Amino acid sequence: MKPEPRRGSNFPVFLFIAGGLLLVSAIALLLVNQSPRTASIELAQKGQPLSDFSLMDLDGETVRLSDYQGQVILVNAWATWCPPCVAEMPDLQAYYQAHQDENFIILGINAGDTFRTAFEFASQKGITFPILLDQDVSLLTDLGIHSFPTSILVGADGVVKNIHVGMYTAEELETDISPYLR
Repeated sequence: MKPEPRRGSNFPVFLFIAGGLLLVSAIALLLVNQSPRTASIELAQKGQPLSDFSLMDLDGETVRLSDYQGQVILVNAWATWCPPCVAEMPDLQAYYQAHQDENFIILGINAGDTFRTAFEFASQKGITFPILLDQDVSLLTDLGIHSFPTSILVGADGVVKNIHVGMYTAEELETDISPYLR
């Protein structure tokens, strides 16, 4: 018969070492799995450049904010489950259609819907500006967006001109954006 191991004075040392190794392993795993897409994203702040980011669009293409460098950009965070987001879409689409030839783009970032849900919504509503997918909402969170809809207006110089929390009306779009268009 095998003797039972004794818990001597070395047992607390063993627990301390094992716990330390477990902690170091957990930290290393977190650092290895950190997404490079969000590693350098900073909170959006008026008067500061907006961090470059990349997301997939509804065509399966990767779109970067920097793809639109030199243009006036309205980054609009929205979701299909958000009634004010749905309500503002016709005004956003109308404004986009009226001003897309004036160095202006809307990047609609969908917050958490599936590809299919976002695609069907955009198709049914006739949305023609790019819709980007942030399915885990990590980019929007990193930008400091926690309520929907929220829109970030970026000037042609890449600097955030305005952060609008809540639904945009046609009049507000005209007032806030048109002064920055050519």
